[in-house]
Amino acid sequence: MGDHGMGMAMALFMEAFVSIHMSVFVLLPLSKMISRENSKKIFWILFWIRIAILLCFDFFITTGIAVVDFLAVFVGAFLVTPISIKKGIRITKGSERSGTPSDAQTSAPSDTPSEKTILVSAEQGSEKKAVHAADFDPLFAMPEEKCVEAFLKREMQRAGIEEEQGLIPEDMLRRKNILNIIFAVLLFVYVSLFFFHFPMITYVLGFLILAVYGFCTGRYQLMRYLKKEIKSRPQEKISNIVLNVKAALVQDYSKKLKWILMAVAVAGSLLLFSKPRILYEQSEEGYYVRFYTYGLTNMTTATIPAAYQGEKVVGLRGNTFSNMPFLREVTLPDTLTEIRGQAFKNCGSLESVRLPEHLTYLGGEAFYHCTGLEEVNLPDGLTEIKGSTFEECSSLQRIEIPDNVTRIGGHAFYGNISLEEVVISPDSKLQEIGSSAFRRCDSLREITLPRSTFVNGRAFKETPVRIDYYEY
Repeated sequence: MGDHGMGMAMALFMEAFVSIHMSVFVLLPLSKMISRENSKKIFWILFWIRIAILLCFDFFITTGIAVVDFLAVFVGAFLVTPISIKKGIRITKGSERSGTPSDAQTSAPSDTPSEKTILVSAEQGSEKKAVHAADFDPLFAMPEEKCVEAFLKREMQRAGIEEEQGLIPEDMLRRKNILNIIFAVLLFVYVSLFFFHFPMITYVLGFLILAVYGFCTGRYQLMRYLKKEIKSRPQEKISNIVLNVKAALVQDYSKKLKWILMAVAVAGSLLLFSKPRILYEQSEEGYYVRFYTYGLTNMTTATIPAAYQGEKVVGLRGNTFSNMPFLREVTLPDTLTEIRGQAFKNCGSLESVRLPEHLTYLGGEAFYHCTGLEEVNLPDGLTEIKGSTFEECSSLQRIEIPDNVTRIGGHAFYGNISLEEVVISPDSKLQEIGSSAFRRCDSLREITLPRSTFVNGRAFKETPVRIDYYEY
């Protein structure tokens, strides 16, 4: 399993949790966009294709597909939802043109009188009668949409229905409450994401999706409901439609419920992550730390235990502590042998780290852009410093390279403008220093290397350093 994998049980749980949101916000509107007539069939085809792909990745490639699937909900909903809404509006306008609501005396015509006086033929003889615009109901001179709305308001007044009363049909209230529950679940997930310190783009997309969803739920209004009923029953009188709807009206308490659910969602997330949480992944050697979440009561320090469920904690997976700007101090157990790539990436407040003495693998970009890091003690068992491991650690002043390190990768210490001293002993086994490994290290004035070390021509580019070699 790669650096970005997770436990099978956790992956399946995460995918099952995401399925309802993927179905409602992506697959269902997408299937309707493809074909309204066969939308149900297309939905199930897309649904089972997704399930097959997820299971294939989980069992044969990597369980990290669960994280991709989770982010796909936000990205997919952000793209599909606005398109489906826009397409639905166009269809609505088309239906208005193809079938306008009719009433024996009050239906809105598709064309309004264009002349002040119109001459029409009478049935008796050839006598003509002058008809003036003033002879028509003034509502007919309005645009079609406003005309229909004006007729509805007139009939609602006759039926004793006031929009200010906060009444809506019972089935609409039920749909609004379901949408409010889904919105609360999305809000809970969104707030919880902040404790997982994902990249900023994740939170921007999440906010946009919540905003679009909130806007869509606000469109459920009595007037819109009546217009929809008129378009679905064009041959029925508007007065009859209004009276039928009146019989099903109930008090709309969905707004109050929405605020309560939102408060519960936020409070639930804050309570769940009141303290830091460690997510583990089991391996043959023991347990790896898959992710470390913020705690509401502690965002500055982190401690990883030496054991979990009776087994040793042997490593940190990639991005375990990445993007944690408030993290200042980390305590790691000596049982760790591996720290994977980008483990502490973008932890700008991290000042010092004591790496475990049995550590043999330190991944690339492990401390990339840790601008507050001043001191690092590398363990003797380390054999390679990979590319970009300490890139842009602008506060790092001194580093001692262990004797067993055979290679310093490209960009390993790139941009360390405060680095003044690099200690490499005469017994060092260092064989290679890669491209731009010490580039732009403005404070580095001299360094002494073993005679057998190969130095890339760009290793010290833009660094005012004098390179000496040990004499044997």
